[in-house]
Amino acid sequence: MPNLTILNGDEISKTYEWTADTIRIGRHGANDFVINNASVSGEHCIIERCENGWRVKDLDSTNGTRVNDQRVTMATLHRNDVLSLGDISLSVRGDDVPEADLGHSEAADSIPRTTIVMRPPTAFRGAEGFRQKSESKRFLNALIILGVIAVLVLAFLLIKQLLF
Repeated sequence: MPNLTILNGDEISKTYEWTADTIRIGRHGANDFVINNASVSGEHCIIERCENGWRVKDLDSTNGTRVNDQRVTMATLHRNDVLSLGDISLSVRGDDVPEADLGHSEAADSIPRTTIVMRPPTAFRGAEGFRQKSESKRFLNALIILGVIAVLVLAFLLIKQLLF
């Protein structure tokens, strides 16, 4: 059974195992695996079964999806890959997740079995290069509110002009 374990952040060690052929990952509660972090999009990515095992598809997320530090739109996953969503890193494990094909140049025993990601303990300010959705959403919400107010004022003035 495949599983993902969060390697960093407030929810470190949170693990999700699944048996379905497709799982949705993101910040919103409707996802199968919910990651409560501002750098993770509401609907960030999908992991689905494919002929070679499992693959991840980015869902046009704001901060992107990376496999082993390579930004991807779609990629096949292998055991011990590090899947990064925004500034959250996850380890990919499980018996039905295939090992990476190393060819003849590297022995399978040389693959690291444990991945440790250490970051300084600071309050979340967003990783360098990542936008925090909350700031952009606040700006968009302010524009929408100002637009609604402008429409209401214009409607009021029009009605006042027609009635008086």
